[in-house]
Amino acid sequence: MPSLLVKVKAKMTLHAHEKVRGLLEGQYGSVFKGRSLDFDDLREYLPGDDIKDIDWRATARSGSTRIRRYVAVRKHNILLVVDTGRSMAATSEDGDSKRDVSVMIAGVLSYIALKHGDLVGLVAGDSRSNYHLSFKGSNSHVEQLLQQIHKSTNLDSAPSRIANQLEYISQHLRRKMMLVIITDESEITEECQQVLRRLRAQHEIVWVTIGDYSGLNCNHESYDIDGLASLPYFIRKQGQIIQEFNNYRNQLRLSHTKTLDRLGIVSGYVSGDCNVVSELFKILERQRHVK
Repeated sequence: MPSLLVKVKAKMTLHAHEKVRGLLEGQYGSVFKGRSLDFDDLREYLPGDDIKDIDWRATARSGSTRIRRYVAVRKHNILLVVDTGRSMAATSEDGDSKRDVSVMIAGVLSYIALKHGDLVGLVAGDSRSNYHLSFKGSNSHVEQLLQQIHKSTNLDSAPSRIANQLEYISQHLRRKMMLVIITDESEITEECQQVLRRLRAQHEIVWVTIGDYSGLNCNHESYDIDGLASLPYFIRKQGQIIQEFNNYRNQLRLSHTKTLDRLGIVSGYVSGDCNVVSELFKILERQRHVK
């Protein structure tokens, strides 16, 4: 199979302007508090950069605003917690494969983490099993991680149960880390909330939800991957049903976000490949202000 990390980098270039990618990298670096930093080099100032990092002498010499860029001395641990259950093999809100969107999210965050000298690990699985890759900081490790997500997410997988992966982490992983949970619009059960409370007491957590495809207002047949039932054409095209569904989904998403807010977890929605970078920027920007 072709390199998934190379595909991720290509999609980042395609879907996000260089300045947006730079902003995302800067936002990632600002999330961690108390990070030990060494001076690396100078670059042009971008909106969102900390003005305290402006090098005024270099700015005066060059005629454009320059900021000091730093590299981390102390490595941080980024644990990707990825749902590879059956529903993640279905279609995302924008019509992309949720599996591909999941790989894109994991790849973008891993790529940025490596650029900052941090380590990336993986816990992935469904309701039956978990797969764990320990923390490392190389391109080959990230490629292995992405290939595992891609390989494990298929229609033959067991149903999703993100609480299973979170419970595994609670029982087996002790080091301090940032958890990035990648799943779809499944319910956050009370059991899941209990595990999240325990983990949140020790770790930083962000939750990335991949929006589900509605199957409405489209010309082709859409099937539920569990029951293989399809929506009749007259339902898919009925305006009132579409409006009622959208209202219901918005209410569910608001409730989902409020639940995570109460747990002190920053969250966000990704609808497809094209808005992964911009949505991750928003999520990390909010995470930066969490105390």
